[in-house]
Amino acid sequence: MIRVVVVAAVLLASAACASSEPVREPTGDSAALARTLTAIERRWGGRLGVAVTDTTGRLLFGQRADERFAMCSTFKLLLAGQVLHDAANGGLALDTSLPLVETDLLPHSPYSETQLAAGELRLGSAAEHSVKISDNAAANLILKATGGPPGFTRHMRAMGDAVTRLDRTEPDLNENVPGDPRDTTSPAAMAKSGATLVYGDYLDADGRRTLRSWLVGSTTGRARLRGGLPPAWIAGDKTGSCGTAYNDVAFVEAPDGGRYMVAAYLDRPTVNGDAADAILAEVGRAVAENLPD
Repeated sequence: MIRVVVVAAVLLASAACASSEPVREPTGDSAALARTLTAIERRWGGRLGVAVTDTTGRLLFGQRADERFAMCSTFKLLLAGQVLHDAANGGLALDTSLPLVETDLLPHSPYSETQLAAGELRLGSAAEHSVKISDNAAANLILKATGGPPGFTRHMRAMGDAVTRLDRTEPDLNENVPGDPRDTTSPAAMAKSGATLVYGDYLDADGRRTLRSWLVGSTTGRARLRGGLPPAWIAGDKTGSCGTAYNDVAFVEAPDGGRYMVAAYLDRPTVNGDAADAILAEVGRAVAENLPD
């Protein structure tokens, strides 16, 4: 069932997403946004889940926002945030060596391939390239060093996210069987957790700056949500693709000061590749036109 959430004064954010910044209410038309997204879904098929939060993680808009979708590589945004958090709080340092051997390499591991002769990745660089180019081997090595999928999920619970779960590593986490809860999130949970990392106090100031720079520098999503935003907007994102799923999670900032976290999950549309990317660009355009000033 499609669910539309309009901002109301009674909505409260989780303490994990608390911020000292004043909350900026959206002034756009959430009903118009819902109609646009419904039309996009009907035109292209499959399921389209979208959530938009403010900087505190308050849900401003949701459509299929609580339904589960396969994360695919969007989990790497959260994984990178966990790395930065732990490094600043007595955990593994960013220069920790992650041993790398040829059997660790997976399809789409371009950075790890360049480091094979060195026999290692550094934890910080592995996190950076997991976000910027979605390096699969780097993500698996991080998971191996930080408690695996169960460790990832424990981090999410500590952040206040009771929904997002990781059960497998690359490439198995991309299976995306209908109804399988493994390796899934909801758009609302992902947007809220993303806001916690990008705008909240879960990371220190250096960690937020670093994660933000990695998201802005990401090369995989420029034709997705970011492709539909006006040129003057600032954005950074992490994509995920697995078979018939096309996902994108982005912070987006309008010239007038509006700042948002957007999570868009598109499962089993009737098109693929560049055409599916263009659907997510339509979503980005609709959000920009209907939520901020």
